[in-house]
Amino acid sequence: MRLLYLLLLCTTAFAASKPNVIVIISDDHGWADASFQKLPASRDVRTPHLDRLFASGMRFTQGYVASSTCGPSRSSLMTGRTSSRFGLEDNQPGTPLEGPPASEILIPRILKPAGYHTGAIGKWHLGEAPDRVPAARGFDEFFGFLGGGHDYSKGKLMRGTQEVDLKGYITDALADGAADFITRNQDKPFFLYVAFNAPHSPMQAPQRLIERMVAHQPAFRPAYERMKQKTGAGALPNFEVRPFKGKNVDMEIMRLVYCAMVAGLDDGVGRILDTLEKTKLRENTLIFFLADNGAALARPNDLGGVNRPLRSGKGSVFDGGVRVLFGASWPGVLPQGRDYDGVLSSVDIFTTTAALAGASIPADRVIDGVDLMPFLTGKKTGDPHDEFFFRRFDRKSWALRAGEFKWVVAPKEGIGADGALFRIGGDIGEERDVSAEFPEKKKQLIATYERLTAGLPRPVNHSTKPDPDDP
Repeated sequence: MRLLYLLLLCTTAFAASKPNVIVIISDDHGWADASFQKLPASRDVRTPHLDRLFASGMRFTQGYVASSTCGPSRSSLMTGRTSSRFGLEDNQPGTPLEGPPASEILIPRILKPAGYHTGAIGKWHLGEAPDRVPAARGFDEFFGFLGGGHDYSKGKLMRGTQEVDLKGYITDALADGAADFITRNQDKPFFLYVAFNAPHSPMQAPQRLIERMVAHQPAFRPAYERMKQKTGAGALPNFEVRPFKGKNVDMEIMRLVYCAMVAGLDDGVGRILDTLEKTKLRENTLIFFLADNGAALARPNDLGGVNRPLRSGKGSVFDGGVRVLFGASWPGVLPQGRDYDGVLSSVDIFTTTAALAGASIPADRVIDGVDLMPFLTGKKTGDPHDEFFFRRFDRKSWALRAGEFKWVVAPKEGIGADGALFRIGGDIGEERDVSAEFPEKKKQLIATYERLTAGLPRPVNHSTKPDPDDP
């Protein structure tokens, strides 16, 4: 009995010394589309649970993702490396080589030797080939779908390797899956990756969420009355914007449906927080929340999201594509209700998680991520990153952020090969080119970009099918 008691004591101490880490991702989520942002467009949405999460931790005002498109962004987060290092800069829908190469090491692979149980919930979008599915990448559990998009109310999901029917609204089902994972694994250290597909297209929301948004924002009432007139496929009570592209789309209805989808996402975040509190794990759990990229602006119509005052959106190297809603919460460890203004990146989640877990970081490759904890707790000052680059080679678009300056080349968005220089600190919208004022700074950033990208492989693009939301 005494030996058993000592073993239990040791197990409990081990679990307490190894914090749980949860990464929650939203999909194509606009910079303005959370209540805590307090921007003009933020009044359209209501996100009490996201507000609660960020009030309990830190908002990263200059938090970036490594890529402005779903698959490469997720690949970068999971490997701690900008996906340009392994030739992935755009989505490759329907191709077996989608996602990081099998040689890349994802977070769960390094956590297993450190004693962690790992789970992935929701949108995978990191490959469907046998060597690229969650189990092959080191995840102990998976509940979700492998591709880049999914109907919100019908179809199949995967539990492990088995197909199961989707029951109810997918955002609710994924939140329930996350809550179940936490409850079952509360006695061991775990890493949980929760990738909601909301508010990514298809633009679908149930009537209960739509009516909640109308009650919150009365300006939506006329759009809701027009919605009620629709009959047939896609009508209430499970409304769908069909088509969601074109010259005649009702953009007020689009915005209402999008905001309802964000409300569903917010409910899911609340379900996760409530489960952590119920299981008494909240104070031993670090939570990251971020969007995978900015809102999709599929011209001629936006898909309901708002990135303003940031410029552009998904697919762009401007900040509207790569600067995202991002924050972290860990009660008792991180400051509460505070903004962190240092320049950081989603690749830092890899290194931060490894450091907390006591895991070994691969030494045979460049890891772009840094351990954020010393910066967030005040033990280190300055920015976690002196500079980092963004590249979308197929569009001949790239950028470099260094300190308060950013150099951008984006021919499709009116910035030619010589590029434009922006002083982000006083120009969050990247509106004023200061190249003439700071010619030496521009030369310096160009030289830094060329140094950082020298020797990178030419991006692989096996797809002839564009991402339906990629503008």
